[in-house]
Amino acid sequence: MTSRTVLDTSAVLALCFAEKGAKAVMTRGKNGIMSAVNYSETIAKSTDFGVPLETVNRTLASLKLTIITFDEDHAVAAASFRPATRNLNVSFADRACLGTASLACLPVLTADRKWEKIDFDLEIIFIR
Repeated sequence: MTSRTVLDTSAVLALCFAEKGAKAVMTRGKNGIMSAVNYSETIAKSTDFGVPLETVNRTLASLKLTIITFDEDHAVAAASFRPATRNLNVSFADRACLGTASLACLPVLTADRKWEKIDFDLEIIFIR
């Protein structure tokens, strides 16, 4: 049985680009949740690298994600990760993902290995 997860952009991009870890995303990320910030970043980065928008939309739809609005609570939660992540140049979108996971009390699915160097009270699942 798999538990619900929060998906980071890097995980969904692995699926969009059929990279190593894509199978883990389909298995662990199905019916997961994603911040609207990360959803937007996934679309932007995929299309920047030549993946047609229709393909990106199909890939995202196949995951059956719940997209979480980035509201005031999410903004505060994302900002709370800034001190622990500043030295690693963790992006705003990454902090939005972490904030979403923190508020939802769910693990995060990511390909971003620099998160191993961050000390926070979240379960991080690496896809590769």
